[in-house]
Amino acid sequence: MTRLPFTQESDFRQQRDFGQKFSATFEFIGAHWRGLGRALLYIVLPAALLRGVAAAVLQQQMLQETLGAVRSGTRYSPNTAALEQLALMGRMTGTPLYWLNISVSFAFATLLVLTVYSYVKLCMHPAPTNEPIMPGEVWQGVKEHFLGSFLSYFGLAILIIIGFFLLAIPGIYLSVAFSLFFVVKVMEGSGFGATLSRCLQLIKGKWWSTFGLLFIMLFMLGILFAVVGAMAGGLTLGMARGALGTDGANQDFSVLLIVLTTLGGVLNLLIYPPILLAIAFQYFNLVERRDGIGLRQMVDQLGRAPVPVHNTDYRPDDEGEY
Repeated sequence: MTRLPFTQESDFRQQRDFGQKFSATFEFIGAHWRGLGRALLYIVLPAALLRGVAAAVLQQQMLQETLGAVRSGTRYSPNTAALEQLALMGRMTGTPLYWLNISVSFAFATLLVLTVYSYVKLCMHPAPTNEPIMPGEVWQGVKEHFLGSFLSYFGLAILIIIGFFLLAIPGIYLSVAFSLFFVVKVMEGSGFGATLSRCLQLIKGKWWSTFGLLFIMLFMLGILFAVVGAMAGGLTLGMARGALGTDGANQDFSVLLIVLTTLGGVLNLLIYPPILLAIAFQYFNLVERRDGIGLRQMVDQLGRAPVPVHNTDYRPDDEGEY
């Protein structure tokens, strides 16, 4: 089976079955990992590092308060312990550091999804040169959509939370439907309300297939994340026990916590792009089934000269490193 180079719109706008969406996801990564990797490195990595440091400092503060209670010999009954944990969370949420951490996390997520989808959009509409897609070109698309997408995260969170309060089922439904939100926003340039409506329109009758795709992708990549997380958690637990002793151990633990949390943020750059790309190919599949854009474009191009291939590491007739 011939692998698509994903350098023109017709490579994306196709109806695909369940297995073909997985194949397309990893074929795209195989064809564009250099260009997409550069864009993620320049645009998203700084936010990932900042997010990791902010999360580590917040966790360190919470741990220090907990360790302080342990060292003081305070004993809690089960009910009292739960109340104390709630009080601790209340104190944390009242600090500027907590809200800074939330804002940085949303900014990181926004940069990540916009970088992936802006790169995909550039692949669909390549410039008439043989040059690869550069991070500066991707950054232009990210800047265009950043503010609206950043604010949209808060709006989506509110809608999904309300849905979960309504017996949870609406929340689950909306979570899957709105997984298409950012790819719709980038590809179609729609506003918040129009994007929500478009997501619900596309997902109609295809909710279960979208849910299944997300579940399998999250399960596969979650295993990798769980293995790395277990190793990091073991190191953290060992240092936490040491922190109960000397001040030197406490300082070592603080450094290790920052390093591990930062590495966790960097690991997200490997975990989430395949999930976002799978969602993108589901979007193209749903649009094609509903609107037939790709089919109409193929009909319009009948009799025309072949479209030149640009912005790829290998030509279509180049075997590459297979």
